[in-house]
Amino acid sequence: MESSKLGYLMWLEAIYFLTTSLKDVSSMRLHRDLDIKQSTAWFLAHRIRKAFENAGDFFSGPVEIDEVYIRERNKHASKKLKAGRGMVGKTAVVGMKDRDTNRIDAEVHEVVDGEHLRRFIYARVGAGTEVYTDVATVYKGLSGVHHKQVKHSAGEYVNGQVTTNGVESFWSLLRRGLNGTYHKMSV
Repeated sequence: MESSKLGYLMWLEAIYFLTTSLKDVSSMRLHRDLDIKQSTAWFLAHRIRKAFENAGDFFSGPVEIDEVYIRERNKHASKKLKAGRGMVGKTAVVGMKDRDTNRIDAEVHEVVDGEHLRRFIYARVGAGTEVYTDVATVYKGLSGVHHKQVKHSAGEYVNGQVTTNGVESFWSLLRRGLNGTYHKMSV
């Protein structure tokens, strides 16, 4: 808000719109709702999102961790990668949700292997924290945390308190936002 020509009420309304929307708010929507220029709405949204970035605190409550692979969209057929199956044409995103605070942290990963994921997890999760994942082999070898898993391939999605449904719900919102609010998202 420092050095801004916009009033506090405008900032407050923008913060309200950005924090109460399920799928986030585009700058075009802010521009229409607040009756300001689109470039101003874009600037405003970026400053608000920057203010809400991770403060560096460790996740302490039960933490759900999962990864998702998002397909490239809205590309002309001649520009799409056609090198085969698997990760080709997809972007890997790893995320975690703290159940106590409902905070979510996600990060794009070029390589999804045990070493990279452990680095991501240990940088954000405190020692002794309950960590819930699926049985993917990349999560084997987690130490310093209480690691419990659910086995989706056996139809097990909830085992007492152990589940990854919260972070998977976030992936669902991300995909719906990509299809609805945003039509293109860079890596």
